[in-house]
Amino acid sequence: MPQDPRRRQKSVERKSIKRKQKQLAVRRQVAPQPTSARATIRLAAHWPLYECLITRDWSREGGLVQIVVARRSPAGEIAAGVFLVDLGCLGVKNAFARLFDTRTEYEALRQHVMDTQPLVSADLNLAAKVIRESIAYARQLGFEPHRDYHDAAVLLAGADPDACDARIPLGKDGKPFYVSGPHDNVERIVAKLNRTVGPGNSLVHVGSPPAFEEEEEDGSPEEEEEE
Repeated sequence: MPQDPRRRQKSVERKSIKRKQKQLAVRRQVAPQPTSARATIRLAAHWPLYECLITRDWSREGGLVQIVVARRSPAGEIAAGVFLVDLGCLGVKNAFARLFDTRTEYEALRQHVMDTQPLVSADLNLAAKVIRESIAYARQLGFEPHRDYHDAAVLLAGADPDACDARIPLGKDGKPFYVSGPHDNVERIVAKLNRTVGPGNSLVHVGSPPAFEEEEEDGSPEEEEEE
């Protein structure tokens, strides 16, 4: 007896579906997986935003501003980018990204940052604008953002700084305002300011205000090579 055409078509469709499912399973098995925390953090740019925090008095002229951007995976991992932003002179003075397996581990970092400055929830667009404007201002003065800035900046994915109409205070009283930190090469920074804006055209305070700094040999932003 000849086979019903409709049954034959359904059989062909079932076989086609099974074949596609098998091909998909094979592709998943051979697909490259992240081999480092840095690679995972790049993927974390697509995770849902968990929270964005900023120093409570970020709008104060000449201030040091801390920003934390955290994203959480469906599995519960949290990737966090932390930025120390000098709105007075140096731009992104310090930055790093970290990957945490649990929320508890992330909360320890969060608390460490909040112990130095009170933080409040912020719109991601505001955080991105503070960072962007500080970098642009610092570059006018000859300073580049911290070497790990780009690793942390991937977690700003999707932010639109132009959608934020907040005014970002840069410098102080219309001049670059430099407050030295514990890891700064003060002489070099002041010399560069004198070259870019002229002696007496910047405000300089040698001291170390309380602010978060990653423990490392040099927490200052990268600078252009001296000619």
